[in-house]
Amino acid sequence: MELVYDGMGDRLAMRHHLDRYDELSEGPPARGLDDEVLRRMASYLLSLAEGRWRRLAKSIPALWKRGGREHRKLAGMLLANLPEDALGDQRWTVFTTLLQHDVGLAPVVDAAEEIRRATGAGPSETWLLAMAAQAPLWHRYAAVIVMTGPPEDVGPAVHDMVASVDATSRMFERLRERWLERHVDAGAA
Repeated sequence: MELVYDGMGDRLAMRHHLDRYDELSEGPPARGLDDEVLRRMASYLLSLAEGRWRRLAKSIPALWKRGGREHRKLAGMLLANLPEDALGDQRWTVFTTLLQHDVGLAPVVDAAEEIRRATGAGPSETWLLAMAAQAPLWHRYAAVIVMTGPPEDVGPAVHDMVASVDATSRMFERLRERWLERHVDAGAA
Protein backbone atom coordinates (compact mmCIF):
# COMPACT_ATOMS: atom_id res chain seq x y z
CA MET A 1 0.00 0.00 0.00
CA GLU A 2 2.87 2.34 0.80
CA LEU A 3 4.39 1.94 -2.69
CA VAL A 4 1.05 2.56 -4.37
CA TYR A 5 0.43 5.55 -2.13
CA ASP A 6 3.86 6.98 -2.93
CA GLY A 7 3.40 6.27 -6.64
CA MET A 8 0.21 8.31 -6.69
CA GLY A 9 2.25 11.29 -5.56
CA ASP A 10 0.76 14.65 -4.77
CA ARG A 11 -2.58 13.77 -6.29
CA LEU A 12 -3.69 12.80 -2.81
CA ALA A 13 -4.95 15.74 -0.80
CA MET A 14 -3.45 16.23 2.63
CA ARG A 15 -0.44 14.04 1.86
CA HIS A 16 2.00 16.17 3.86
CA HIS A 17 -0.24 16.25 6.93
CA LEU A 18 -0.88 12.51 6.81
CA ASP A 19 2.82 11.76 6.45
CA ARG A 20 3.52 13.94 9.48
CA TYR A 21 0.78 12.20 11.45
CA ASP A 22 2.33 8.82 10.57
CA GLU A 23 5.68 9.99 11.92
CA LEU A 24 4.16 11.02 15.25
CA SER A 25 1.73 8.16 15.82
CA GLU A 26 2.47 4.67 17.06
CA GLY A 27 -0.39 2.86 15.27
CA PRO A 28 -0.92 1.81 11.67
CA PRO A 29 -0.67 4.61 9.11
CA ALA A 30 -3.86 6.64 8.75
CA ARG A 31 -4.17 7.93 5.24
CA GLY A 32 -7.74 9.19 5.38
CA LEU A 33 -8.33 7.75 1.91
CA ASP A 34 -11.88 7.50 0.70
CA ASP A 35 -13.26 4.41 -1.01
CA GLU A 36 -12.78 5.87 -4.50
CA VAL A 37 -9.03 6.29 -4.00
CA LEU A 38 -8.81 2.81 -2.46
CA ARG A 39 -10.64 1.37 -5.49
CA ARG A 40 -8.14 3.05 -7.80
CA MET A 41 -5.29 1.64 -5.72
CA ALA A 42 -6.79 -1.87 -5.89
CA SER A 43 -7.27 -1.51 -9.64
CA TYR A 44 -3.68 -0.36 -10.03
CA LEU A 45 -2.37 -3.30 -8.01
CA LEU A 46 -4.53 -5.78 -9.94
CA SER A 47 -3.32 -4.35 -13.26
CA LEU A 48 0.28 -4.40 -12.11
CA ALA A 49 0.05 -8.03 -10.95
CA GLU A 50 -1.75 -9.39 -14.00
CA GLY A 51 -0.54 -12.92 -14.59
CA ARG A 52 1.11 -13.00 -11.16
CA TRP A 53 -2.09 -13.18 -9.15
CA ARG A 54 -0.74 -15.62 -6.55
CA ARG A 55 1.93 -13.16 -5.43
CA LEU A 56 -0.68 -10.45 -4.87
CA ALA A 57 -3.00 -12.92 -3.12
CA LYS A 58 -0.24 -13.74 -0.64
CA SER A 59 -0.13 -10.07 0.41
CA ILE A 60 -3.78 -10.06 1.56
CA PRO A 61 -3.21 -11.56 5.06
CA ALA A 62 -0.34 -9.13 5.73
CA LEU A 63 -2.46 -6.18 4.62
CA TRP A 64 -5.35 -7.30 6.84
CA LYS A 65 -3.04 -7.86 9.79
CA ARG A 66 -1.76 -4.27 9.67
CA GLY A 67 -5.11 -3.32 11.15
CA GLY A 68 -5.76 0.08 9.58
CA ARG A 69 -9.13 0.82 7.98
CA GLU A 70 -7.53 1.41 4.60
CA HIS A 71 -5.43 -1.75 4.84
CA ARG A 72 -8.43 -3.92 5.61
CA LYS A 73 -10.60 -2.24 2.99
CA LEU A 74 -7.90 -2.72 0.34
CA ALA A 75 -7.42 -6.36 1.41
CA GLY A 76 -11.17 -6.90 0.97
CA MET A 77 -11.12 -5.32 -2.49
CA LEU A 78 -8.21 -7.50 -3.59
CA LEU A 79 -9.84 -10.61 -2.14
CA ALA A 80 -13.05 -9.77 -3.98
CA ASN A 81 -11.41 -9.24 -7.36
CA LEU A 82 -8.61 -11.79 -7.58
CA PRO A 83 -9.35 -15.09 -9.35
CA GLU A 84 -10.20 -17.89 -6.91
CA ASP A 85 -7.45 -20.14 -8.26
CA ALA A 86 -4.92 -17.48 -7.20
CA LEU A 87 -6.46 -17.38 -3.73
CA GLY A 88 -5.97 -21.11 -3.31
CA ASP A 89 -9.47 -21.71 -1.95
CA GLN A 90 -13.05 -20.52 -2.17
CA ARG A 91 -13.23 -16.74 -1.70
CA TRP A 92 -15.46 -16.81 1.41
CA THR A 93 -13.25 -19.44 3.06
CA VAL A 94 -10.16 -17.30 2.46
CA PHE A 95 -12.03 -14.34 3.95
CA THR A 96 -12.80 -16.26 7.14
CA THR A 97 -9.12 -17.11 7.59
CA LEU A 98 -8.56 -13.38 8.07
CA LEU A 99 -11.11 -13.30 10.90
CA GLN A 100 -9.13 -15.15 13.56
CA HIS A 101 -9.69 -12.42 16.16
CA ASP A 102 -12.46 -9.96 16.92
CA VAL A 103 -11.80 -7.17 14.43
CA GLY A 104 -15.01 -5.23 14.92
CA LEU A 105 -18.05 -4.89 12.73
CA ALA A 106 -16.98 -2.30 10.13
CA PRO A 107 -14.08 -4.17 8.46
CA VAL A 108 -16.14 -7.36 8.19
CA VAL A 109 -19.07 -5.49 6.65
CA ASP A 110 -16.76 -3.61 4.25
CA ALA A 111 -14.99 -6.75 3.03
CA ALA A 112 -18.18 -8.83 2.76
CA GLU A 113 -19.87 -6.06 0.75
CA GLU A 114 -16.86 -5.87 -1.58
CA ILE A 115 -16.95 -9.62 -2.17
CA ARG A 116 -20.71 -9.55 -2.83
CA ARG A 117 -20.32 -6.56 -5.15
CA ALA A 118 -17.59 -8.28 -7.17
CA THR A 119 -19.10 -11.77 -7.32
CA GLY A 120 -22.81 -11.04 -7.12
CA ALA A 121 -23.30 -13.83 -4.58
CA GLY A 122 -22.87 -14.77 -0.98
CA PRO A 123 -21.80 -18.08 0.52
CA SER A 124 -24.17 -21.05 0.60
CA GLU A 125 -26.58 -21.53 3.48
CA THR A 126 -24.85 -24.79 4.42
CA TRP A 127 -21.51 -22.99 4.62
CA LEU A 128 -22.97 -20.17 6.73
CA LEU A 129 -24.67 -22.54 9.17
CA ALA A 130 -21.48 -24.60 9.52
CA MET A 131 -19.50 -21.42 10.19
CA ALA A 132 -22.01 -20.25 12.81
CA ALA A 133 -21.78 -23.58 14.63
CA GLN A 134 -18.02 -23.20 15.24
CA ALA A 135 -17.99 -20.61 18.06
CA PRO A 136 -19.84 -17.47 19.22
CA LEU A 137 -17.41 -15.19 17.36
CA TRP A 138 -17.88 -17.17 14.13
CA HIS A 139 -21.65 -17.11 14.68
CA ARG A 140 -21.50 -13.32 14.78
CA TYR A 141 -19.29 -13.15 11.68
CA ALA A 142 -21.64 -15.49 9.78
CA ALA A 143 -24.56 -13.24 10.72
CA VAL A 144 -22.69 -10.13 9.54
CA ILE A 145 -21.88 -11.80 6.21
CA VAL A 146 -25.56 -12.72 5.79
CA MET A 147 -26.71 -9.20 6.66
CA THR A 148 -24.60 -7.68 3.88
CA GLY A 149 -26.84 -9.39 1.34
CA PRO A 150 -30.51 -9.21 0.44
CA PRO A 151 -32.79 -10.91 2.99
CA GLU A 152 -34.81 -12.69 0.31
CA ASP A 153 -31.72 -14.77 -0.61
CA VAL A 154 -31.81 -16.84 2.60
CA GLY A 155 -34.15 -19.38 4.09
CA PRO A 156 -35.64 -19.77 7.57
CA ALA A 157 -32.61 -21.60 9.05
CA VAL A 158 -30.28 -18.71 8.22
CA HIS A 159 -32.90 -16.20 9.40
CA ASP A 160 -33.01 -18.00 12.76
CA MET A 161 -29.21 -18.08 12.89
CA VAL A 162 -29.07 -14.28 12.45
CA ALA A 163 -31.85 -13.74 15.00
CA SER A 164 -30.10 -15.88 17.63
CA VAL A 165 -26.74 -14.05 17.70
CA ASP A 166 -25.96 -12.23 20.94
CA ALA A 167 -25.84 -8.52 20.13
CA THR A 168 -22.34 -7.22 20.77
CA SER A 169 -22.98 -3.56 20.08
CA ARG A 170 -25.75 -1.11 19.31
CA MET A 171 -24.52 -0.87 15.74
CA PHE A 172 -24.79 -4.64 15.33
CA GLU A 173 -28.27 -4.63 16.87
CA ARG A 174 -29.48 -1.84 14.55
CA LEU A 175 -28.07 -3.62 11.52
CA ARG A 176 -29.72 -6.88 12.57
CA GLU A 177 -33.10 -5.26 13.33
CA ARG A 178 -33.14 -3.55 9.95
CA TRP A 179 -32.16 -6.76 8.16
CA LEU A 180 -34.74 -8.87 10.05
CA GLU A 181 -37.49 -6.35 9.22
CA ARG A 182 -36.54 -6.53 5.54
CA HIS A 183 -36.48 -10.35 5.76
CA VAL A 184 -40.03 -10.42 7.17
CA ASP A 185 -41.17 -7.95 4.49
CA ALA A 186 -39.53 -10.06 1.76
CA GLY A 187 -41.25 -13.20 3.09
CA ALA A 188 -44.65 -11.50 3.12
CA ALA A 189 -44.32 -10.29 -0.47
